[in-house]
Amino acid sequence: MVGWSIIDRLHLVRVPTLVLNGRKDISQDFVVAPFFERIPKVKWVTFENSSHTPFFEERERYMQVVAGFLKLEA
Repeated sequence: MVGWSIIDRLHLVRVPTLVLNGRKDISQDFVVAPFFERIPKVKWVTFENSSHTPFFEERERYMQVVAGFLKLEA
């Protein structure tokens, strides 16, 4: 997988997409930014008090964000 990337195909994603990361996540903003910049219908939320598991570390806010996204897209 060395050298492989999906970034040049992100524009092909045609469904509403929710991109999540944590402030202390290995997926830092520079990793997530191409998804936000290239997927046409995307929402990006960073959880300030989380690493890679905001569903555990910030459960209440995580559930609100996901529920709100699903409600908007229903």
